[in-house]
Amino acid sequence: MNATPFGHYRLQKLIGQGGMGEVYQAYDTRTDRIVALKVLPHHMAADETFQARFRRESQAAAGLNDPHVVPIHGFGEIDGRLYLDMRLIEGRNLGTMLADSEKPLGAPFAVTIVEQVAHALDAAHATGLIHRDIKPSNILITGRDFVYLIDFGLARTAGEQGLTTAGSTLGTLAYMAPERFEGGEVDFRSDIYALTCVLYECLTGKRPYPADSLEQQIAGHMVTPVPRPSDVDPRLAAFDEVIAKGMAKKPAKRYQSAGELAAAARRALNAPVRRPGSTSRHAARSERRLPKRALAVAAAAVLLVAGGLGIWTWAPWADGPEGRPLPDDAVESIAATVPDDIRDTGRLVIGVNVPYAPMEFKNADGQLVGFDVDLMDAVTRVLGLVPDYRDTSFEKILPSVVDGSFDVGSSSVTDTREREQLVDFVTYLEAGTQWARRPGTSLGPASACGLKIGVAQGTLQETEEMPAKSGQCTAAGMAPVEMVVYASQDEVTAALIAGEIDAMSADSPVTGFAIKLSRGELVPAGDVFDSAPYGWPVRKGSALAESLRLALEHLMETGEYRTIATMWGVERGMIDAPAINGATR
Repeated sequence: MNATPFGHYRLQKLIGQGGMGEVYQAYDTRTDRIVALKVLPHHMAADETFQARFRRESQAAAGLNDPHVVPIHGFGEIDGRLYLDMRLIEGRNLGTMLADSEKPLGAPFAVTIVEQVAHALDAAHATGLIHRDIKPSNILITGRDFVYLIDFGLARTAGEQGLTTAGSTLGTLAYMAPERFEGGEVDFRSDIYALTCVLYECLTGKRPYPADSLEQQIAGHMVTPVPRPSDVDPRLAAFDEVIAKGMAKKPAKRYQSAGELAAAARRALNAPVRRPGSTSRHAARSERRLPKRALAVAAAAVLLVAGGLGIWTWAPWADGPEGRPLPDDAVESIAATVPDDIRDTGRLVIGVNVPYAPMEFKNADGQLVGFDVDLMDAVTRVLGLVPDYRDTSFEKILPSVVDGSFDVGSSSVTDTREREQLVDFVTYLEAGTQWARRPGTSLGPASACGLKIGVAQGTLQETEEMPAKSGQCTAAGMAPVEMVVYASQDEVTAALIAGEIDAMSADSPVTGFAIKLSRGELVPAGDVFDSAPYGWPVRKGSALAESLRLALEHLMETGEYRTIATMWGVERGMIDAPAINGATR
């Protein structure tokens, strides 16, 4: 058999590859045995932080003594590439099985798989080791349905902060717990969340949050309600609560060990099957809806429910404005300041423009989500109103506020002195401009003459920044900036990743979010500059401005403002107090 030399190994054939390298069937000349050899990409050995983590975690994984963990023989570096030497397992890959079948694998099989993976995870967690990349492709199944958990290459010792390669998101988005996107500390319960995602996929044949974009995927995990297997197959109703607890948004509400999850799945498998349309089935659905209304009292819970639903479906104006009682979570003194014409309708008509992640965009179910949406949902709740979102082009938001079509705009509108001639603003966040580029290039805001720079239509980057920069270029005898305008920010980001433009310029929260989700495809090009406040535009002289200011001030005092900002990763832009017409330029 032809083989490629690699140190004291002979690489016989490629048996798998992915973002973390290739796996070969190899012959170890020192031990005279056939092994599975994982070889990582060149740049990972050059990253000293990653290399230190890889060696530490490989050593920890090699010390695991569990029948469901693939034994690790050794690890190290050869010819500038890190490698991991493992036992060669002749088995089926669960990810391939799911892709090939295109249908559920059956509840008995799913529970059997989860029980064995849970056994491996509990052994790892007992030593303080977190896998961090639980997904079907890392689960091997032998001929007798014996399961091995492989690839601890992304593992991290519990409690460690950081240690991720700059510009990359480790793991697989489809199975990542919400806290993985928030930059907080990750512990063993993130593995439990991921294993529950795998259980759901085996039961239903579908991923929990299927999506067409990274933004939709992250919104699914963070704010979309946990899916129910019974919505796919009513016979799986017993698993609804198992999935709901295993995929709880907050780690403290999940199973506190993988073994607990497996035991619950086994009980669900053995539970009597509820027939479709039975009284108990309808009762279960009714009981599930009630907590959502009840949760509206708690700020953090409202944040999740409102973010997941996009808009409320409750319509208080249906019974008429006379004597309409305020919702329990409204603040009566603040609600009393709302102008009569708005208060009588019971709703607040809000102009938005999507997509502009993470501020406002639609998730995989078409629901409106984002920081602006969650914050405005909370504000309208304080005012005793229901948000009524109207999607329109960005340049039409201010004119629609002026002519009364919208009560307010909530779409990352920068408060400027020029715009204050048309409307009043209530400030709620600080944002600047930031550029992004592809790795390997060195351009930036100060060296853009003659280059193609992408911007979204109607933004200050189109109307002010690019014309000014282009004018500076021509004044210096250089080629002007070639501004390329796209209808939406998603199109700008996609064009940059595809190499159609040299860089992009957008508001700093938007650029930061795009970089975070690009998994290394994009990096910052320079620092944030020209910071200015975002504001909610209302009609000139409208008393609604003061109502909004008071509502936001209340949310700041309760801490909900910080909670929302932190969840969407824009906490660096938080302000101390809202102001009416607080333009800085």
